[in-house]
Amino acid sequence: MQAAAAVTPVSDLRERVLAYLSAHTTMALATDGPAGLWAATILYTHEDLALYFTSVATTRHGQNMIASGRIAGTIHDECTEWIGMKGMQLSGTITLITDFEERRRIVAGYLARFPFSVGMWRGESNVDVIARDPGVHDFYRITPTKLFLTDNEYAPGRRLELALD
Repeated sequence: MQAAAAVTPVSDLRERVLAYLSAHTTMALATDGPAGLWAATILYTHEDLALYFTSVATTRHGQNMIASGRIAGTIHDECTEWIGMKGMQLSGTITLITDFEERRRIVAGYLARFPFSVGMWRGESNVDVIARDPGVHDFYRITPTKLFLTDNEYAPGRRLELALD
């Protein structure tokens, strides 16, 4: 007889997901499209479950995500044993951020989290200047449509799906 799986309250799982997003900075982004199947590593910030990053549209992943409007990705810990496996898998839609106020907010958060990124804008650190014209380093929003958390210490052998309504 198989033991019943413990039910994870949605609010607890959501808080775990948000804490995991806050504790990490790097996501492996997977795309498919006219440039072919591809993966790229990005640095991200987040507001609630929306993830934000900057990228160049002419890259392979840039061409794919613009053409398809979809991505998949993983965020995970390095580990050397099964019980230590923790990570997140997600798929979602991708949107180029063109609204000045949203871009301004995201630029401020990005620079706060990654101060070295001013190098992408030739040392420019003025949020308004970058938000008005980010040059080739556009800003994108990932809106997850599926999101799973794996934490073998918390829920061994289970992949927990966060309901996204």
